[in-house]
Amino acid sequence: MEELFKGWFQDAQGNMTAFNTTLSKVLPILITILIALIVIHFVMKAIAKIIKKSKVPKNVHSFVISGIRFALYFVVALMVCSKLGIDITSLVAAFSIVGVAVSLAIQTSLSNVMAGFSLLATKQFEVDDYIEAGGVQGTVLRIGLSTCKLKTYDGKDIYIPNSSIIADKIINYTREQYRRVDITIGASYNENLSKVKGALARVVEDTVLINKEKEVFIGITKFAESAVEYTVRVWVNTTDYWTVYFEMLERIKLEFEKQNIEIPYNQMDVHIKNN
Repeated sequence: MEELFKGWFQDAQGNMTAFNTTLSKVLPILITILIALIVIHFVMKAIAKIIKKSKVPKNVHSFVISGIRFALYFVVALMVCSKLGIDITSLVAAFSIVGVAVSLAIQTSLSNVMAGFSLLATKQFEVDDYIEAGGVQGTVLRIGLSTCKLKTYDGKDIYIPNSSIIADKIINYTREQYRRVDITIGASYNENLSKVKGALARVVEDTVLINKEKEVFIGITKFAESAVEYTVRVWVNTTDYWTVYFEMLERIKLEFEKQNIEIPYNQMDVHIKNN
């Protein structure tokens, strides 16, 4: 019986020694993880405040914060692996191989993400701007890392891949304070030049939203098949562009009717010869 207790005591003592040895290895790792998580928590709070105060669009805040958090966790994972005696070089090499494979598999998505970063950095347009990009016109609702969301005037939501936007020309219609309204109207060849220009000048004068301090152009721009084409060019505030455009069209029509100025339409004269 004495030998049995002695063997049990020796086994327990050996287990305790092994436990102490294991604990002495694991405890520093647990402390390292705990400290790292606390540091990451406070660092992420500070970064979130900085990002909110920056000019980074709100819709990408979560993407930036998630990316930084992932990078910090990855560093902690490498530290833990080093404490456990795992070869970090081999681990990084393995991650690199996996990264290359994943990159090839999602090449298009990565292209859109990189284009998204480019759009955010260059600030070619912002939310609420009216733009033309990727063959589509609309108001920008969201600038994402993968796609941009536009709303057209007829109420359609269109999602355009960022890579398509970067690859094509981008026209921002609302970036500048003023825009020029160009309207071309045809008048009969029989109409007097001064009479037509006078009627157009009265339309410009009566349209309140036109910026009269900027240059106004009224003149002939083309001798078409059935009409002499006159062009009116005026400057307006960007927000008033379409209001002025449609108002001028109506005023021109009414003024031409008032002055009996003929607006011709395409026509063909057929002459029949009798043999």
